[in-house]
Amino acid sequence: MRSSRDLVLITGATGHVGSCTLLHLLENGYHVRAAVRSEAKKEAVLARPQIQALNPGPRLSFVIVPDITVPGAYDIAAEGATHIIHIASPLATGDSVPPEKHDEFFIRPAVQGTINLLEAAQFAGTVRRVVITSSIVALVPVDEMEGTTPRSPVEPVSPTDRIPFQPGPYKDTFSAYAASKVASLHHAEAWMARERPAFDAVYLHPGFVLGRNDTAESPAEAMQGTNSVVLALLLGKKFGPYAGATVYAEDVARAHLSSLDPTVLGNQSYILSQPARWNEARSIVRKEYPEAVKRKLLVTGGSVKTILLPVDTSLTEETFGFKFTPYEDQVRSVVGQFLELRMQKSPPVIKLGMPKKKSVFVSVRTVTA
Repeated sequence: MRSSRDLVLITGATGHVGSCTLLHLLENGYHVRAAVRSEAKKEAVLARPQIQALNPGPRLSFVIVPDITVPGAYDIAAEGATHIIHIASPLATGDSVPPEKHDEFFIRPAVQGTINLLEAAQFAGTVRRVVITSSIVALVPVDEMEGTTPRSPVEPVSPTDRIPFQPGPYKDTFSAYAASKVASLHHAEAWMARERPAFDAVYLHPGFVLGRNDTAESPAEAMQGTNSVVLALLLGKKFGPYAGATVYAEDVARAHLSSLDPTVLGNQSYILSQPARWNEARSIVRKEYPEAVKRKLLVTGGSVKTILLPVDTSLTEETFGFKFTPYEDQVRSVVGQFLELRMQKSPPVIKLGMPKKKSVFVSVRTVTA
């Protein structure tokens, strides 16, 4: 049961999932302390219309953590916190990170940032639960996500699945990102088993997160992250393959909020995903946005090959008590925001610097969580 003295420390509040989770926390009356990397990031959060509409006042505070890999990085941030939601994770766009930098950019921050947070929670002495945003890629080998090694339909991905960490070099940024999630999960669980702290941990494993992104202020920004799979498809691009495992951003935020409930079993993983066929977005927009298709703001000639990935989410649905929002609603949310932003801009959509085919293929895969 939530108390007026409960204080939630959240990391990653400047990103897609984090911004949505922050809103849910504030809407439900929590006092929240957001760890951000700079004063500019703090001001960006406060400038969001959704935050201003809530007028959280003293219920929302900030702490600057410029480098999450420094020992003790979160010690001050965690002081007095009763719960921690750790969403921050290194991400990349396209092939902007060279292979020789993958370990430095992905693996080390993911692992050290998580360990620093767990150590800060232990040092604070007030934390009752830590919620860690992992990813479905921490449970499924990359070759199965990409379809090069088919997964048996009678062996769905389970929340108890674990895969070995593979050190670099990695073939691309998605493989490096996936490895960082595997490494972070392994180290977090090993730390919890070794230290046996007074708090427990909940691990959430989202699939491809789709839905309105309140941090996006332009069509080009809406094209960032996993939403760009749907949007690139609807702008005529042909690419893939991608695993058909998506989840609505609002569902991910709700799961983070529900994970603070002490009746939710701790030291447990929960998968956040539902099956989807990417190309169904074409029929969805023809039905929901016929005028945009007619004006060629959306194009239904694109294609994304779907890799069917069986996933067992029964534990998640039983624990959190909700059914996942269907793919059709996820697409409507993504496309609706994109068109809103598009109508605010005069240049044609196709000139907004949309990534080339290779860049789309890589960059959209690096943001499953």
